[in-house]
Amino acid sequence: MAITIEDQPYTWSARGQKLMIVASSTNTAQDGFQYGVTVTNYNTTQVFDFYISPAIDGKLYFDLQSLIQLRNLEAQGTQLHNLDTGTLDDTAASNNIVFSVSEWWIVAGVLTENAGSSVNSADCIYINQYYQPTDGYKPDPNAGPQNVKFAMTNATSLVMSDRQITTKYPPIFATWGIAAGKIAIAVREGDYGLLYVPGTDSFLGNTTATKATVTLVTSTGFGVASDINLNNYNVEGLPVFPANLNDRTGLFIARPSSSPNWRYYRVRMVNAVTAQVSADYIFWNECVYGNCECNWPNVRLAWVGARGGYEYFNFKKKSEYTTEVDRKTYKRPLFNSSPTIFYANDRGLNQRTNLAQRILTVTTDYITQQEFIYLRGLIVSNQVHLVNDDGSYVSVNIDDTSYVEKTTYDGKLYNLTLKVRMANEYWT
Repeated sequence: MAITIEDQPYTWSARGQKLMIVASSTNTAQDGFQYGVTVTNYNTTQVFDFYISPAIDGKLYFDLQSLIQLRNLEAQGTQLHNLDTGTLDDTAASNNIVFSVSEWWIVAGVLTENAGSSVNSADCIYINQYYQPTDGYKPDPNAGPQNVKFAMTNATSLVMSDRQITTKYPPIFATWGIAAGKIAIAVREGDYGLLYVPGTDSFLGNTTATKATVTLVTSTGFGVASDINLNNYNVEGLPVFPANLNDRTGLFIARPSSSPNWRYYRVRMVNAVTAQVSADYIFWNECVYGNCECNWPNVRLAWVGARGGYEYFNFKKKSEYTTEVDRKTYKRPLFNSSPTIFYANDRGLNQRTNLAQRILTVTTDYITQQEFIYLRGLIVSNQVHLVNDDGSYVSVNIDDTSYVEKTTYDGKLYNLTLKVRMANEYWT
């Protein structure tokens, strides 16, 4: 006579999927039997109690997804994209939740818990990530395919970024002798940003990463390396974009500013014995060895992607601001307490409050098919930032509601134009 939990989410689970609790009981024949489900969210201190009648097969089917708090909190008063020391403990990226299932039925006309029937779940963390329908039900974050796996275990493991192995390298990579199978990220030396990783094995039992090794390759091809240690946070943001490394406090020799015309630097996760446990991320100096637009100011956007970390992209072509005004107008009688009923300069229609919003239209450089797919995450993200040159940011929303991915076999490149709306109005 007991409850059996037949299915539940993994201890590390993406929020954007079915988060099913399936349980059975040997007491469903009791009068007025119901399953009692108690869900506790440690992040918000909320406790939810549900009483659910059995399904037609006598089992409990309960989806936790609606109880997982959306990631819609902005970092206040702390460094985010421009972090210059340590790693970021991003507590807004996840919810720590436990649940229990118990048996209830009617005794003497009162719904009563069957004492000692409660069964507790493991301690679970739910990350603001999402899967695609083609990934199927409940992909394994510890040992599934690379596109759904989050544990850092080998040289093909991906960090918490939507960037995939680059299929078309910049031409300069052949000169530098960079082998296939890397992830190329074009950067300017002034770019700020974070690369997200799981920082502990508390919820991902297979992950073994303990630090990130940054290897800077100078203009002559000489390499120097420095490490950034993980701090055992659930989700950690690594400040590994060029401006973060340049601003980094303390001893750090792989600093781009110390090597004029540096070629690129490589970021890889390693374990306690320095074995590689992630793919190589190649941050290459686009302004020296690629194309850095000079005619228009750069617009840098950041957004939370499908794998739960911040993504970044520079929109280098034409950008324009538009101001939209919502005018609150009312009409009043033309009377000014004087013998003269009407003055030519009097006002009949009055504007009480004008609410203004700024909209920024941004355009990419010519981008590849793979970059079009990468930018899909920007369109669907509910948290987007306009990153300023100093690494501070303004919260924005994307106006566009549809997105056409350019997919051709001829290698032709295209521009992409988007409208970005400031997330706050201002009053005049």
